[in-house]
Amino acid sequence: MAVTADKILSIARAQIGTKATNIKKCKYNTWYYGTVVSGSGYDWCETFVQWVFNEAGASSLLYTKTANCGYAAKAFQDHGRLKLSGFQRGDVVFFHWTNERSTLVPGTYVSDHVGIIESVNGDNTITTIEGNTGSSSNGEVLRRVRPLSAVSCAGRPAYGSSSDGDDLPSVIYRVRSGGRWLPAVTDLSDYAGITGQPITDVAVRVTEGAVKYRVHVKGGRWLPYVTGYDTADDINGYAGDKKPIDAVEIYYQTPSSVVKKHGYLKAKYRVAPVGGYYYSWQYDDETSSGQDGYAGVFGKPIDWLQITLSD
Repeated sequence: MAVTADKILSIARAQIGTKATNIKKCKYNTWYYGTVVSGSGYDWCETFVQWVFNEAGASSLLYTKTANCGYAAKAFQDHGRLKLSGFQRGDVVFFHWTNERSTLVPGTYVSDHVGIIESVNGDNTITTIEGNTGSSSNGEVLRRVRPLSAVSCAGRPAYGSSSDGDDLPSVIYRVRSGGRWLPAVTDLSDYAGITGQPITDVAVRVTEGAVKYRVHVKGGRWLPYVTGYDTADDINGYAGDKKPIDAVEIYYQTPSSVVKKHGYLKAKYRVAPVGGYYYSWQYDDETSSGQDGYAGVFGKPIDWLQITLSD
């Protein structure tokens, strides 16, 4: 029988209240290392997650065996299962306690802690089950409520009965940075750009439907909308003129075939300024709820771009 999020959470809940003893000594570390270990270097939030999935016979859904949160997140990214938004029950969620960018998992913060999402709440928080947490100096397994602002990213195990929207049309995009076109990115599997290098041109397409988009040049103006995806076509194949871009506007046109299955969708996108982290998500060209109608800030060149579709 396929492993479900319900099964994983049932196993995790049964561990709530389990405490480590001096120092970081716990059954999760003993299982992981194959012997009793102790010491300040044996944090066990990730080994707890690894133990839970092993108990469910689902270690393969984590794609690696590791005690390191960063390597665990990278394994999800390497298998196209890393999510930066739209978190769901059963996701393996990685938290950051600083705003240091990760070089191991580009597009995220350094992962300092991990848990399993029990519920996504309506107040910009999530409820999780975590190991190596709480006021005890050695940590325990607890149910916690965390703000979404503390989330770096989440891994989505390929549960047997889950549906994570992967049948939505995909957005495929690439950028020119450092004088060359970079490889294409699909949805949120990665980001497009080179850290510290301003993006100068953008090309976007969708696997179903149509998209129109344009860019704003630093110190200049909005360039004309384009609808194509061809880096050899400087008229309608991409947006840009080889100068640093500080804002992007993208609009998705939902075809009837997609409307029947998912309703009307929007382009969901965000950018990061050179030397900074992402601004808020922008949806199509909307100006409600604090949106500007575009992603970016005039005068500040961007070096990261992410795009997907959302309802």
